[in-house]
Amino acid sequence: MAFKAALNAITIKQAPLLDKIRIAGEAGYQGIGLWADELEKHRAEDGSLEAVLNALWDTGLQVAEICAVGGWMWVPEAKREEVFARCEKAFRLAEELGCEVVIACAGDGEGEMQQAIEDYAALCDLGGRYGVTPALEFIGPLQRVKDVASAWEVVKAADRPNAALLLDTFHFYRGGSRLEDLAQVPGDKVALVHINDVMDLPREQLNDGHRVMPGEGILPLKEMLTMLDNQWYYGYLSLELFNEQFWGQPAAQVAQRGRASLAPWVA
Repeated sequence: MAFKAALNAITIKQAPLLDKIRIAGEAGYQGIGLWADELEKHRAEDGSLEAVLNALWDTGLQVAEICAVGGWMWVPEAKREEVFARCEKAFRLAEELGCEVVIACAGDGEGEMQQAIEDYAALCDLGGRYGVTPALEFIGPLQRVKDVASAWEVVKAADRPNAALLLDTFHFYRGGSRLEDLAQVPGDKVALVHINDVMDLPREQLNDGHRVMPGEGILPLKEMLTMLDNQWYYGYLSLELFNEQFWGQPAAQVAQRGRASLAPWVA
């Protein structure tokens, strides 16, 4: 398998932004996932993102993803301009940092799928102005766009060159996705993979806090990643953990342990 390793910054939430970048580089990751709100806070306090760009240069890290834009799916017409302006701000930020992927979270609710498709197509058109792929992330506990099948329906029907999925292994399991559905998605239509494992609990009880290191839970990660490899996906596996237990530990220790957990799939 020829995947690349990235560290989503939320995994070491406890560390300051510039330390996150340094720690990820020292731990041997090739990329890092940064959060738009943290970047904008840094810009407001520091006056620019120059220090961030310098830290990325020093470590050799690529920004694998910017997290995240939401609220755009089934957005009421009265709020549409405001929400899409917020998304555009994230796309500009990604362009500034040389990042091609912005995570676009599916919306909650029971809107019509045709509207979800049209909203996503519009988001892709906006992202295209900045060379960005808004990677559609299905969310396991949602009612509609909660699994590979429903998300692929949206991406495929949107029919945009920069339309692609964000595959999160937690949400794959939580939303009841099937490997046979993933087999329908070409590798070049998977923009990025959030990798994690989950505790052995009833599926309907699982939430983000139940994510654990890859290989320490019950997910069939080998089968998932073999499928992706067969589909010619060679992008990032971005370690994304919202587990508060890790936030109370030394950030460098968590990052190193996470990088070691990716060893079966990343050289």
